[in-house]
Amino acid sequence: MKNSVIKKFSILILSLVFSVSVMADTTKSKFERDALTIDGIISAYYSLVSGPKGFKYNPTMDTFLHAPNAIITRFKANGDFQRHTLLVEQKALEEPYVEGFYEIEIHRTEQRYANIAHVWSTYEVRPTPDGKASQRGINSISLYLKDGRWWIASWNAQTESANNLPPEYLPESGLRSEAGVE
Repeated sequence: MKNSVIKKFSILILSLVFSVSVMADTTKSKFERDALTIDGIISAYYSLVSGPKGFKYNPTMDTFLHAPNAIITRFKANGDFQRHTLLVEQKALEEPYVEGFYEIEIHRTEQRYANIAHVWSTYEVRPTPDGKASQRGINSISLYLKDGRWWIASWNAQTESANNLPPEYLPESGLRSEAGVE
């Protein structure tokens, strides 16, 4: 009987170890798949910073998407700006969200030459995926292709100011109103 219990326990432990290993490989494979295309890496970036109240940001995935020493620059509507590394950006996202935050891409313009690419990505910030926008802006994202995958080298974010977003950075159909206005 003792051998039977030990055998069942051993099988249970091995099953758990295998399950965790498969889950890790699946997650890693998802990260790797996201980085194979420009669309994949940009979509992954938006999904990893978006979530409901209590959402916990995933710094491991964010680090995987960004190149070593990636630089982030944020310009506010009033002209103030912050320039920092990904590690500094991640520190600000450590705590679970106190309210829903969804950064939703509403338009994109891509330019690519060989192993470099630039994406102008217009976004809205909403409390829910379908909620009313409280803010809009444009992300300027520089990427490079190395070792068969894309890396985010840097990105700059400009919040919409008194000067509305230029028409070329807005979707032609289904144009949403200014942030905060229905």
